[in-house]
Amino acid sequence: MKRSLTGTVLMALSALSNGASIQSEVDKLVNRINPNVNLGIVVLDLTSGQTLYRRNAERLYIPASNMKLFSEAAALMVLGPDYRFKNQLNVSAGKIEQGVLQGNVYVQLSGDPSFSRNDLNMLLSSLKEWNINTIQGNVYIDSSFSGVDPYPPGWLTTDLSYSYGAPNAPVMVDSNRLTVTVNPGAQTGDPAIVEADDGGGAITLNNLATTKANAKGCGVGFSLDQNNHLTVRGCVGVGQWAVQQRLAIKNPLMYAQAMIKNQLIKANIQLNGQVQLGKTPAGSLLIATQYSKPVSQLMADTLKPSDNLYADSLYLHAAEKLKGAPVNWRGAEPLIKNFLQSQTGIDFSNAIFTDGSGLSRYSLVTPEQTISLLKFLYQRFPLSYEYISALPISGRDGTLQKRFRIPIQQGFVRAKTGTMTGINSLSGYLYTANGHTLAFAMYVNRQPGKASGPGRPVLDAIITYFLQKNPESSRLSRVFSPHQRISFQLNPTQAEKQKVHQARWRRLESAIRTALRGQSVNIIYRGNELIVNDNQADPGKVWSTLQSVVKKYPFAVMLSSKTLPINSSGSPALLWIQAPDTSNQTQRIWSIREAA
Repeated sequence: MKRSLTGTVLMALSALSNGASIQSEVDKLVNRINPNVNLGIVVLDLTSGQTLYRRNAERLYIPASNMKLFSEAAALMVLGPDYRFKNQLNVSAGKIEQGVLQGNVYVQLSGDPSFSRNDLNMLLSSLKEWNINTIQGNVYIDSSFSGVDPYPPGWLTTDLSYSYGAPNAPVMVDSNRLTVTVNPGAQTGDPAIVEADDGGGAITLNNLATTKANAKGCGVGFSLDQNNHLTVRGCVGVGQWAVQQRLAIKNPLMYAQAMIKNQLIKANIQLNGQVQLGKTPAGSLLIATQYSKPVSQLMADTLKPSDNLYADSLYLHAAEKLKGAPVNWRGAEPLIKNFLQSQTGIDFSNAIFTDGSGLSRYSLVTPEQTISLLKFLYQRFPLSYEYISALPISGRDGTLQKRFRIPIQQGFVRAKTGTMTGINSLSGYLYTANGHTLAFAMYVNRQPGKASGPGRPVLDAIITYFLQKNPESSRLSRVFSPHQRISFQLNPTQAEKQKVHQARWRRLESAIRTALRGQSVNIIYRGNELIVNDNQADPGKVWSTLQSVVKKYPFAVMLSSKTLPINSSGSPALLWIQAPDTSNQTQRIWSIREAA
């Protein structure tokens, strides 16, 4: 099939007249391959500014994964390329006595699609740094997606079992995906060997798969239900390669709850309470922080493999930043559309953004809207390199790794693919034989009740045609307001935020040193922490001083001492850690730390 399609494309290309216009040549090319195709397309020469080809440019099409072009553009412009998701571990005010935390633990998850079991383990293991062996209270998962519906409108139920249909809500760990491996047994009749890499996520396995003499007629089926019960059926042949399948976790909360319990057991921390959803109270003590990769890298992790969960997470997070509070799918659409329209000047009034991934069949965009977005991004230096570098490269990586592989094609196309039943899309950039950069937006949608024919061969033929084309005009395109500031540029950078954060700590350090002047204490600055070593007879002197300073500089306090010598009510929040009874040690160690 691949050879015959390639042959058809080459024959169609060779039959074109050299003297014909680009519009008529491409029309003939399309008609030779599939005269019934419902194709919408715009091709724009970004070097000259000329539109080279248009067809049904204003018609609305289901974009499939080309929807990611819009959601990732919004995320890049709202968040900025250096933005990182921040996940944190906090504890409520209380005390740690003989290794027992008399309080709750809060795992704050920001909607980071890359948050993994290793990241979770890092956060929970930080409790051991404070000699916590037992949690008397609960562990609360504070997720920004706790109020979000797991699936957007327009997703098909048949998609929900596969890894590409993994839900974003209410929590995400390991992208809410599970890898299952099925190996044959040693001999015929043995049960197949099934392993689920759940990381302690409490997957209950029902193995009904068997081993047969050979693999002929065999197959393996997987079913994971809402209680995270995995059933594996079918057969594998003796000596057959292992079968691997990625599945979507149907109950992410149950999965995360079990994983947290398992990680605490591994860290030798006993939990006497429960793991459940909840909110972190103001003033809680920050124990540990974990950061994701920057958005510029998360975009590549999204666009190159066409990861739906990543795209939807960035889409919802950008909407949350625009509103200043978490939003559901229907609330995100007007926020993202209005933002993109205000930033780019593109009319999105008739577009429908049901999700950020394009897996919804309800989303609609036009080729004209798509080409206008690609043009805007290309002409904005603060955006163009990060955006274009995140796209799949023809013949090299991502969803274009096996397309456009011959020398005149390989590496000269950077574009986003889109594929669903009856839908093909391809939009991005290409580099012509004479050095022009073209932007293109192409959609094929099957029309109900009408003959359609294949879509992808048409798209591939058009790309091959333009790769070999030598656009004649050398007139350079005029860029409208190329130095106009992008939204994220109006906000402080991550480095600037860190500088402000450090300056605040320096001001706090100065305030603490000034307030404690004359007291017999040592003050040690450690970046995001101030240590006060206190050997004074009166334990209330430092505490009363801290209570006065906290009115201007919010913080939380850890106190390590043999006994709790003060009334710890009021502000700041205080966590008391019982120190071991040894000689030659400081009576009290006050640790001033960031508050949630």
